[in-house]
Amino acid sequence: MNPEGPHAGDLPNLVVVASGEGGLDVTVKTVTLGPGPTSLLGPSRTALVVHADPDDLKTDPSGNSGARIACGALVK
Repeated sequence: MNPEGPHAGDLPNLVVVASGEGGLDVTVKTVTLGPGPTSLLGPSRTALVVHADPDDLKTDPSGNSGARIACGALVK
């Protein structure tokens, strides 16, 4: 809902229930894990970050989504 549109790494909100279980299966058409200019595996490196709160779908880059609670580097 951002007037400038989503940024390349935008993902839908991940819902985790009280037991700690959750999952997300998504295809993102703006980036790739293969070679090319939109690769997440390029020289600038990329991480997947999980935030504590839902993305407001308006504010970039983090969607006003609260503290970072988990992250992992994407590597070949």
